[in-house]
Amino acid sequence: MLRTKLSFCACLSAALLAGETARLSSAEDTIRILTQEANPAAPENATPEKVQDKPDEKPAAETPPAQVADPAEPNDGTDAAPADGTEVTPSEAANSPDKVPEAQAQPGDDGAPATQPSAKDNPKTDPAPPSTEKSADESAPLSPEDEKLRSKVRQALLLHFNEPITTNDYSPWGTMHALIAYGVDTEIFAGGKKVNAIGWLCYNGPCRGMQLLYVEKGKLRVRIGPGVQGHPGQFLAMLAQSKVKPDFPIKVDGREFTVADLIESEKETCRAKTELTFKLIALSHYLKTTDTWKSDIGEEWSIPRLIKEELAQPIVGAACGGTHRMGGFSYAVNKRTRMEEEFDGQWLRAQKFVNDYHNYLFKLQNDDGSFSTSWFAGRGDYGEAPRRLETTGHMLEWLVSSLPKDQLDDPRVVKAVDYLAELFIKGNRQGRKWEIGPRGHALHALALYNERRFGDQPGKRDEILAKKKSAPKTDESTTTR
Repeated sequence: MLRTKLSFCACLSAALLAGETARLSSAEDTIRILTQEANPAAPENATPEKVQDKPDEKPAAETPPAQVADPAEPNDGTDAAPADGTEVTPSEAANSPDKVPEAQAQPGDDGAPATQPSAKDNPKTDPAPPSTEKSADESAPLSPEDEKLRSKVRQALLLHFNEPITTNDYSPWGTMHALIAYGVDTEIFAGGKKVNAIGWLCYNGPCRGMQLLYVEKGKLRVRIGPGVQGHPGQFLAMLAQSKVKPDFPIKVDGREFTVADLIESEKETCRAKTELTFKLIALSHYLKTTDTWKSDIGEEWSIPRLIKEELAQPIVGAACGGTHRMGGFSYAVNKRTRMEEEFDGQWLRAQKFVNDYHNYLFKLQNDDGSFSTSWFAGRGDYGEAPRRLETTGHMLEWLVSSLPKDQLDDPRVVKAVDYLAELFIKGNRQGRKWEIGPRGHALHALALYNERRFGDQPGKRDEILAKKKSAPKTDESTTTR
């Protein structure tokens, strides 16, 4: 019996030491690496191998919060695994679009309201009115500490806002991660001309010779695989997070569509026991909480069913440490809250899960303000700057988008924002080049904080950051990265 236990421990140690090599053996993780969406998080409830606790602190045995049981069908979350979709080889790039539309953001805030209303309040079905909140420049004076923080955040945002990007620099996946930071304000250079990044992708402009969109049997579709979408619904989720209107035009192979057609496409392709994270983000933004629909294989769907499917899957081990999956729950909860509708069933499960993870995340915060480098698997304070930017950037992005506004000045949040902004500023002084995926999400965290805390609105970043982009000096026809 003892020999059996020792043999098992030896095997387990070998598996842990194999680490990244073993993880790369799966086709799903290979796709994530190729699309820069790799996630090195440990399995659910596992203790990270390389956590280095500081000498003056005791190791904390933090474990992720448990889900609220589904009263209808209890599920331990072990019967479903995330899927990244089928790899599709992009077609040859067609001629570039002659004229690209300018994207504009819808007014309003997708984050949680200023304070959380009671769930017993009378439900309302009218949409929330557009935000009339003034910029911090136009409202009451900031404290010296807040003024310093806002200046640091704007400085960090400015570092990459002015960086000229061409359509040969990144694939469609990379371009999507360039635009997630600045949304409708993102501009790139195509053929030496400055164009709106969202408009370019929606008009199926090629990026590094790859196109994101295609038409299948008359319906709009988005490619999934290396260089394009890393996950089902990812492009629509980024349009939702950029607050792009449903009537924004899309053009593919000479055929005209709108974002509304893309919404229908994502609804039709919902599948049980697959990764629905980004569909939940997107459809929570664009649909009513009471909407129902049928997929193209006849299954009944709704936002509550999307929540239920996602709750049946793990956080630890999901894309980017589970931060995007938590983002899906938060988008749904925030929408329900803004509509002042009752929290019951799957809505209540999601709300409690989000609140529990807020508390858990703060337990994983390091003394310098950063969040765990082991994602949600447990405490972690190891690795170089790129690892810290990736983990703290993603976690702060979720936190800032999901907390009520009156909690954004919490000292723990402020410390994390200050840490991330300083990481960008210090990296710039060192001449560091960040990977586009982690960089995009980390900048998005700062942009969200700047918007929700200080009132700087998307669509006005040229004025706010007070500088314009300059055309790149390199010849785009020969530029590679």
